[in-house]
Amino acid sequence: MGSMNVGTPVAFLFLVLIGAVFIAPGSSLAKDYGTHGPVWEIAEPNLLEVIQARLTAMEDSGELEDMRDEMQETTRAYVNRPRPVLGLLPAEHARTYEVDLSITLERDLMDHRGQVFARAGTRINPLDYSHYNQRIVVFDGDDPDQVAFALSEGNELDTLLVLTKGAPLELMRAHGRRFYFDQDAQFTARFQITRLPSVITRGNRVMVVEEVPVGDAR
Repeated sequence: MGSMNVGTPVAFLFLVLIGAVFIAPGSSLAKDYGTHGPVWEIAEPNLLEVIQARLTAMEDSGELEDMRDEMQETTRAYVNRPRPVLGLLPAEHARTYEVDLSITLERDLMDHRGQVFARAGTRINPLDYSHYNQRIVVFDGDDPDQVAFALSEGNELDTLLVLTKGAPLELMRAHGRRFYFDQDAQFTARFQITRLPSVITRGNRVMVVEEVPVGDAR
């Protein structure tokens, strides 16, 4: 299709028609339909300002101080009495079993120079590389018989006292010994402990767990 010379009457008429459609106030596309609702300027609040305003309001009302006090009390309560390990029962019969701590590597292990020193699939027993030989007593700190049993043998150097329930700081003040707590049941799960008290000692490449009835269960 050839170019149009704007100087020709046909071209001039074409421009007039275009202007009438898009510019003329009487055209259908430029018709004013009025306002159908309130119009606001689009504005996005600053998130930090919103947070700061909320904190200021909470501080003025005393709500923030109440939250601080509640958090401190919750933390203090948890330290004094951590969440107990559920599902553990008192030992009713003497029972001994072994736990193999060996693991199988899922990937190659490399040193800082990139040299592989252990291949994936290798089975490793940590007791082959450890001289750990402490006796471990796992028990319920709210049971006086179990507490007495845990304290009956050993000392700080050769016996580790691990609670599954109770108040470690209170026991520490009462007996002058360190008490540890099995948080999130990681310890009891690893040693497959279901009965208390249980005594863990080192065997020949395995750990030996002994369930010991105490109190009325003896």
